[in-house]
Amino acid sequence: MAMIEQDYIMRMINMMVAMLARLIRHKNKKEFPQALLEIETTGRTLLGIDRDFIRSLSPAQLMELFGSDLSVALPKLYILALLLKEEADVRALMGEETDPLRVKSLCLLIDTLLKGGEPVESRHTQIIEELIGTFHNRALPADTLNRLIQYYEHTGRFDRAENVLYDLLEADPDYAGEGVLFYRRLLQRSDAELEAGRLPRNEVADGLAWLQERHYPDGRGHLSTVT
Repeated sequence: MAMIEQDYIMRMINMMVAMLARLIRHKNKKEFPQALLEIETTGRTLLGIDRDFIRSLSPAQLMELFGSDLSVALPKLYILALLLKEEADVRALMGEETDPLRVKSLCLLIDTLLKGGEPVESRHTQIIEELIGTFHNRALPADTLNRLIQYYEHTGRFDRAENVLYDLLEADPDYAGEGVLFYRRLLQRSDAELEAGRLPRNEVADGLAWLQERHYPDGRGHLSTVT
């Protein structure tokens, strides 16, 4: 079964690669309408979806779009994320606003990575990093920042996760509970893991204490009481 799933994924990826080659030619010639048509045609062929319909759905809704069988759903969601990224790239060349498309693509890429527990294919995390770099310190929605924390935690970069946590709490203090759970999870890791993630145990403890004092002065966020 694993071999069949891998073959299925690779067929989809190979079709995407062929589309990207055609897309590059269109972009080099500044044939932007043709490039957008290529993206839409690929979406219909591989996923059976309409671009306007996709635009109407949130990342959470999109994650439910292809059913509960992750062996089928995750590759399709990954392809969808790539298509959204490519559309954003084309529209950026046209001088259009692209952050909503990039945010949706980033959320799907992170969600598919976390849901599957591993990259769909070898470029998965590289593409996530490329997308993160496109925002250039621009504000991101709180739910996207929360996903970034989970992504950095998953990839063992705990210091980066903590930095994003500060941004998240500034944007929406209601996420303080998620911050407490983040520090609690880190405290369950070994000293070696924390050191490798550049957030040693004493800094994790300090972060938890700071969060409890700032957001739970009445003690509701105490380590022993938050679930």
